[in-house]
Formats: sequence, structure tokens, C-alpha cells
Amino acid sequence: MPSPGLSRVKRKVKFEMETVDGDKISIVFEGSLNREKLFQLADFLELVGGPSDGQPEFRGSKLTKVVDLIEKHFPFSSFTSRDVADVYQYEYREPIPLSTVSTYLARLSDRGYLERSGAGNLARYRVLHQESRVNRVSDV
Repeated sequence: MPSPGLSRVKRKVKFEMETVDGDKISIVFEGSLNREKLFQLADFLELVGGPSDGQPEFRGSKLTKVVDLIEKHFPFSSFTSRDVADVYQYEYREPIPLSTVSTYLARLSDRGYLERSGAGNLARYRVLHQESRVNRVSDV
């Protein structure tokens, strides 16, 4: 038991990064830090960090698992966020919120990794292969 004059030390962690667009992001986390919170923070930083070379590189996170599942199960077919969530739960024996999958797919689409058609619950995605990505960039 701590003595009356000593207070418990709070942990404080600060992350700073700059996106490829030049946006600066600072995150200050104060309190108890555990593994799950670190993984959530890593997922967030990967989502806002932007692509490095056109290929997403996300190691050891839910986002990595989602990208791996898409490449494994839907390399040439279209799919929905529900399809990905179902395959994720089957493959990894752990649930993933549908909202998380939807966010990941939307971000991957914004980065040019996936093509999106439809909106809201009717959104469908498909992988843009390297030659499709090159053609889309040259058309712009």
C-alpha cells in the first residue's frame, strides 16, 4: 500500500505522425495501457498512415488479417463487408464488428487497393490488381 504522501504514477504515451498528405496527427494516451489498447492504436495509425507503395503493409493486426482474407478468399470476385466479417470469424475464431470491417474496406478503397460499387449496406468491393491500379492512375 502506497504511503499517504505518494500518489500513483499515471502512464502517459504520446504518438506523433505525419500522413503522406502532410497532415500531422498527435495522440496522447494517459492511463493504464494494455496489449489490446496498443493493437487498437496500431490499427488506427495504420489506417491513417496512407499507402507506402500501393500495397498495404499491416503486420499483426486485424487489418492485416482482413487484407489476407480478401486476397485468399476473394481475389477475383466481389464481396461485401458482411462476407469478410463472416470469413474472418470462421478463419480466426474471433468476432470482428461489422463496422470495423466496413471502415477497413472503405479505407482500402480510398487508397486504391479495392474498387467500391454501391453505397451503405449495398456496397460491394473487389480487389484492384496491379495493372488496374496503374490504369486508374494514368487515366486521372
